Amino acid sequence: MYTKALILCGGFATRLAPITYFVPKPLLPVGVAGKPIVEYIVADLINAGINKMVISTNEKFSQQFKYWVQTRVNAPGIVIKLVVEKGKSDGEKLGQIRGIAYDIQKAGIASDLAIIAGDNIYDLAIKDVIAFFNEHKKPTVVLYDTKSLQESSKFGVVELSGDKIVSFTEKPPEPKSTLVSTGIYLLPKESLGLFTEYLNAEGSNHDSMGYFIAWLIRRTDVLGYVHKGEWYDIGTLDTYKKVFDEYNAKMH
Repeated sequence: MYTKALILCGGFATRLAPITYFVPKPLLPVGVAGKPIVEYIVADLINAGINKMVISTNEKFSQQFKYWVQTRVNAPGIVIKLVVEKGKSDGEKLGQIRGIAYDIQKAGIASDLAIIAGDNIYDLAIKDVIAFFNEHKKPTVVLYDTKSLQESSKFGVVELSGDKIVSFTEKPPEPKSTLVSTGIYLLPKESLGLFTEYLNAEGSNHDSMGYFIAWLIRRTDVLGYVHKGEWYDIGTLDTYKKVFDEYNAKMH
């Protein structure tokens, strides 16, 4: 089944200030030749046979992404469409779920879809997750075991029964497990309309994808795919420096 990908680059990364005043987090360099974070994701998607992608960003950073797409992503047959969400500051942004619904509608996405947070650094092969997804044809969340309850409380925390997600709690003060969402999701095309349904539901929180997943598991089976390798969420300057140094060391 042909799968498109949506890479989420619409945030303002206020926790990485001041560097993200000028450069969006997914375009921060990591490793060899100043390769931006998002470029690793694009390369992984191409390796998985995905040649049509949508990148969502905001009005503040749209020109930087436009320039990056034009100058860096020039593999033959690769099509990257840019969707610009309204908002020039953190207070104006749509929120992740409203943003995804907007991106799907604006880009006319009607296929199975991989959704990936644009600040992800991982050694996962997305083609393996797609193989798992194609076998089950159910919404799938890529998970990572932090092996620390304290660390888990910074993320969306998941409880599994077999492959099935039985609970999903966004940044709980007392996590029930050390399994967290990596911000990588695969959705069958039939479930793409559910973003609008969720947003129309009374009192819905539209800030983080985790709230959507928590809502979704009450309606259908959602599966977890546990990634056993490396995964980093570039959430702080300390993490960014650590990843930057590690990737530089790998290149020498």
